[in-house]
Amino acid sequence: TVTRDSDLYPTFSPALASAMRAEIELVVNDLVYRQDGDIRALFSTTKTFVNRGLADLYGLEAPGATDITFVPVELPADSPRAGILALAGVLTMNAHEATTSPTLRGKYLRERVLCDEVPSAPPDVTTEIPEDPGNPKTLREALEQHRNNPACSGCHSFIDPPGYLFEHFDAIGAYRTTDNGYPVDSSGELGGVKLDGARDLAELLATDDRVSRCIVKQLYRHTHGRLDAKGEEPALGEIEQRFAASGYRFRELLVVMLTHESFRKLAPTEVQP
Repeated sequence: TVTRDSDLYPTFSPALASAMRAEIELVVNDLVYRQDGDIRALFSTTKTFVNRGLADLYGLEAPGATDITFVPVELPADSPRAGILALAGVLTMNAHEATTSPTLRGKYLRERVLCDEVPSAPPDVTTEIPEDPGNPKTLREALEQHRNNPACSGCHSFIDPPGYLFEHFDAIGAYRTTDNGYPVDSSGELGGVKLDGARDLAELLATDDRVSRCIVKQLYRHTHGRLDAKGEEPALGEIEQRFAASGYRFRELLVVMLTHESFRKLAPTEVQP
């Protein structure tokens, strides 16, 4: 359902969007089923699968790739991208029709990868970036001015700094060096740790305990069909320990989750007098 401004992104098409989705599925399947290894590598792996369209988008040599044939490739050691968050599909999903969005990308990282709670914007606050007489040169400058609004700064100071780490990637995930003709600044931070770009973030997430904890929580929510409730922390903690003991293998996590008492049993309903 993603659309892009055809004048700004003439190479974007439904076929390319479909290839982006297929790439993510292939990376996940490779880690879970072929390697049966540490699923946390999902956020730092330099191996991916591309067809001709994605190879062109990434600027990669991919012998054997066609419009319908995907081939495995190893990203160069000096590549600015690593991990699923820097794949075109995730970057495109968290961007606008004509521009990138550090806010959407930072929010996705916070909520989906780290399980942080990001409060909704107050109902009386506009989420549009106002026209500024200072004429900011880049989207980053506009957002930083937007954060000067006290009603906006609470959330934006939490989600924008890690979102800036992806600013070297445009609205369809292609690498860029300029924004509106000015050099891109992809420096940011996460939890007080200063980082420079998506590759730095990937190295941090590779061993961050919050990632494995969030994987457990997201799967717990999915299998139960609801958000976790207060009092379920011991169950989540026990599942996480067994997940870690397995070497963070996702297939083993599925077994642990579905055989755990918290999944198989319900607490008795209190009978009202």
